[in-house]
Amino acid sequence: MPTASNETTRSWSIDWTNVLFLGGYHLLLLALLPVYLIQHDVSASLVWGTAAIWTLCLLAITMGYHRLYAHVTYRVHPAIEMFLTFWGTVATQGSIFSWSHDHRIHHRHVDTDLDPYSAPKGFWHSHVIWMLKKRPEINPRIIQDLWKRPSLQFQHANYAILMVAANGIVWAGLWAVTGDPFGAFVIGILLRMFLVHHCTWFINSLAHMWGSQPYSTEHTAVNNFILSILTFGEGYHNYHHTFAGDYRNGVRWWQFDPAKIVIWSLSKIGLAHDLKRVNKLTIKRRLVAADRHLMMERIEELKHRIDVEAWSTRVEEAAASLTANLNGLKTATDKFQRMKDEGFEQLRSAKDDKVNEMRVARDAKLQEMRNARDGKLQLMRERRDEELELMQKRVEELKATVAEEMKEWKEMVTLVLETPESRLASVPA
Repeated sequence: MPTASNETTRSWSIDWTNVLFLGGYHLLLLALLPVYLIQHDVSASLVWGTAAIWTLCLLAITMGYHRLYAHVTYRVHPAIEMFLTFWGTVATQGSIFSWSHDHRIHHRHVDTDLDPYSAPKGFWHSHVIWMLKKRPEINPRIIQDLWKRPSLQFQHANYAILMVAANGIVWAGLWAVTGDPFGAFVIGILLRMFLVHHCTWFINSLAHMWGSQPYSTEHTAVNNFILSILTFGEGYHNYHHTFAGDYRNGVRWWQFDPAKIVIWSLSKIGLAHDLKRVNKLTIKRRLVAADRHLMMERIEELKHRIDVEAWSTRVEEAAASLTANLNGLKTATDKFQRMKDEGFEQLRSAKDDKVNEMRVARDAKLQEMRNARDGKLQLMRERRDEELELMQKRVEELKATVAEEMKEWKEMVTLVLETPESRLASVPA
């Protein structure tokens, strides 16, 4: 096992293992693919089989390596975990330890020299060159929640053997389906590996360069619909870097993120649990901050044409008020939901307790106990209903206040930034 090391120590000597592996299979594909295409007709079974393997590999990286292990945004049944680990190994992107370690450092130090695939260093560096340079040994403290798991230790310690064996199984299976061992190797292994690698690498490179930044401009990550298709949902990278603890990347219903659908579906049949998601009001609060940042920059640009101090004060006061009311609405909404849940549990618990008492007594006082129970339950219901009614009024009042302030906020954004929509337009009401 690798020993602990300081993550700030960087050695940029060549990693010959990665150079020979990545460069070797690219050259082998370049040499063998034309030969195969000239000598053979590509069968439909080979195309569909390779597409299925490509899909499973990308889902394993997206759902497993990224959202399950690197960010721990949900939990799954051991059988699903084994499935994701197998196909993640087939994807040949390193062990879960090494992948998660680099990715957590990336989020911790994004766009800096400590970021393993820092986008400001250029497309090719963040896309592939960073993997051709030696990096520090894995620091167990960064992945301490994963480090203590025996199954993941086994995968890391035996990764090279497991990777070859897993791809051998996939090659043999595709050969059995297609009857074409050469095609299964060239298309199903080499070409599929090429596509899986570059689609994933695009998230490190293009997803920090080409797209929109609706949630935050404090990092280079962007949202890109095309990349979300190529990676089964990872293209909404601006949202992900702003809210990395969410099991979803595409939070709108129409955004292409099949990984979130699979995870959600697994939770409905008991194979996934503890799904983490960011509250909509928290997202809106973050977007107010993004709007404020852009408006303050725009006001500074217009300092020769407008009263900077007056406009800055106006923006700051509006942002502070809207943020405070969003916080208040979230607090009130959470409390209202807790009261509903607790009230239900209290009533159910009280009823069960009284029923048990009646079963034990089973005497002449049975009716008297039932009446007493019903009276107490009725009193509890009345008190709960009064409290809920008061809290509901508070929630409605805050919703109305927030709605009015959001309307005024968007008008201010439009006026200052000269754009028809604020960042808040990207989140459903």
